[in-house]
Amino acid sequence: MLNEKEFFEEIKARGFNLTEQQKRAVIHDQGPLLLLAVPGAGKTTVLTVRLAYLILVKKVDPRTILCLTFGRAAAKEMRERLIKNFGDNASGLSKASGEIQFSTIHSFAYEVVRSAFRQSGTRFEIIEEQRGAESKTGVLRKIYEKYNPSTITDEQLEGLQNTICYVKNTLSKPGEVTNLDIKNFPLIYYDYEDYKRNSQPRLIDYDDMLSIAFQELRENPKCLEAYQKRFAYILTDESQDTSLLQHKIIEIVVKPKGNIFVVGDDDQSIFGFRAAEPKYLLEFEQTYPGAQILRMEQNFRSTPQIVEVSCRFIRSNTLRFDKEMFTKNPKGDVLQIGQFKGMSEQYQFIIQNLKKQKDLSNVGVLYRNNLSAICLADEFNRAGIPFYMREVGKQRFFSHWAINDILNFLRFSFSDKSLPIFERIWSKLSCHLRKQQLDDLKQMPIDRSIFEILAEQPGVTSKRRSEYLELRKQFKVLNTLPPAQAIRFIRNQLEYDRAVKRICEALGFSEEYIGGLLDVLISIAQKEPTIVEFANRLTKLEEQMKSSYKNKQSNAVTLTTIHSAKGLEWEEVFLIDLVEGIIPERETIKAEQSGQKELLEEERRLFYVGMTRAKRHLILCSMDYHHHKRVKASRFVREVSLVLAGKDPQEIILKEASTLQSDLVAGLVVQHKAFGEGVIVKVDGNVIMVHFKNGSQRSFLKDICEKQKLIWAV
Repeated sequence: MLNEKEFFEEIKARGFNLTEQQKRAVIHDQGPLLLLAVPGAGKTTVLTVRLAYLILVKKVDPRTILCLTFGRAAAKEMRERLIKNFGDNASGLSKASGEIQFSTIHSFAYEVVRSAFRQSGTRFEIIEEQRGAESKTGVLRKIYEKYNPSTITDEQLEGLQNTICYVKNTLSKPGEVTNLDIKNFPLIYYDYEDYKRNSQPRLIDYDDMLSIAFQELRENPKCLEAYQKRFAYILTDESQDTSLLQHKIIEIVVKPKGNIFVVGDDDQSIFGFRAAEPKYLLEFEQTYPGAQILRMEQNFRSTPQIVEVSCRFIRSNTLRFDKEMFTKNPKGDVLQIGQFKGMSEQYQFIIQNLKKQKDLSNVGVLYRNNLSAICLADEFNRAGIPFYMREVGKQRFFSHWAINDILNFLRFSFSDKSLPIFERIWSKLSCHLRKQQLDDLKQMPIDRSIFEILAEQPGVTSKRRSEYLELRKQFKVLNTLPPAQAIRFIRNQLEYDRAVKRICEALGFSEEYIGGLLDVLISIAQKEPTIVEFANRLTKLEEQMKSSYKNKQSNAVTLTTIHSAKGLEWEEVFLIDLVEGIIPERETIKAEQSGQKELLEEERRLFYVGMTRAKRHLILCSMDYHHHKRVKASRFVREVSLVLAGKDPQEIILKEASTLQSDLVAGLVVQHKAFGEGVIVKVDGNVIMVHFKNGSQRSFLKDICEKQKLIWAV
């Protein structure tokens, strides 16, 4: 065993040169402590060294240490680091390294649940491990369709699962969750819970592991006492990503000893949709009276330019601990902001830059939404730039029903005799076709255009006959058009956009999202001369994206969402598509305009996480037109610009917020709480007249609108 002086001499000899901030964290051995670690602060190193310190200096039994991480990879990495650096016989940790319990919070909860069910004789299985109709997704699909007259989409299914997770992890009730796109959610939720509870053997999901474990620890004193005696020290990593329920489980086990060592950064909490609860960190001293709060503020990753701008940028958030991030790294290039005319110019800028790189694995291209990856991958593939996509499994673009609709329209233009294809698109055509007519067609020989057959049926009015024959002409025209023009023809002349609007209103889909999918499709189509070549291009692009995992360890640029980039770093980082409506998202902007700041602050944290992935070069990419639509640069780009200009973005944000409502002048684009987007066409004293997108024109009292926040500038 070593004393403290000998220990630090030993670890220095092993290559650990700790700062005073890091040493203070390492030697804390009693009572609750919150360690706020800025990006690139070396928190994993501190956690590893602290574990060695507890065992070698404080003589803590390694079997009494529980180290909880956010994910399995982090738990594995921490164990491997400890074994690699201290697992030799010389350190005295060769055996102890394997006796510490490294675990995710879910794995720990599963241990509690398994023990409780064994004692009660309850047989159980994990529903996520079931297959087919008995799988979690299969069960939720069936229950959803029981209460809603439609088939659930993949996006809705993911949203449903996230909402169930959110309810359980926030200790809420189903009826308390607002702003849902899922109709009849409480009924679906309770039906799902009944299904699992009444199954034989009983079924539980990953979130049940947490809720059942918490219930068992609260209601079974013997169970709680056993874990409290077993673990004298608990360490948690990435605690800003931990939910309220997870925090409560840790809290109940760590008491009464109170030896809790929490590592996190409230400025990097970006998983609110998974019920991450950064406020718990802000209230740490209330939860654990007498707790210490230490800050590791030195960034070892990035240049002073990146560190300073990022630090000043995040200060615009109000729900946070104040931190002074700094670095002693050598100076690098000035942070770049690229304002491009459109998407193509943005891509060409990135490609030209990448072609100068010797090692593409040092470059990351980050974006807010997976949809941004489609055009990006297309451009890189055409330019011969190898890439690796981190989230290709979440990419549903090629299988989306709207994309399949467009392709079926195009297929039908080659053969308007194909009844199987017609069955897939007839309900989206503006031809007033009844289901009975479709059934009648199935009994007939289809030897010529389906529209001709429909036009010749008995009882068809002259108006309907004209519609069918006009559709025949339109599909013939469609077949002659270049791909991009053909898609626009489908959306406008064949009124597919109108059908999408109807479907979205009926089923709760996002019309804006589907419009974005079709815009991406057009962007790909613009580069292909014929419909056949366009279809082949889609197939090739899908294959390239799916197989990009093979490039993970090779000379390839990484494409990833900012969420998935958490914990990673690159020499050079491009943040792309930085426009209002993407980051921050449109729903976030609406929430902020109605006085809800939490979502906007999380989006700002997300932007901050993206910025701080860069070691030496950071390029922010915005544009004037996105998919040929006029857009505004992200407010976050503007805030960074103000920082670079030596100004305080927080002061300007507050000033603008206080004056925004009073600047209701003619020509201003506004959003009304009830009537949507419009333009002020006239101001007459206290009366303002607004022309709305739907064509209506209404007058309002200006002072009432301001007082009740009914209208605001877009």
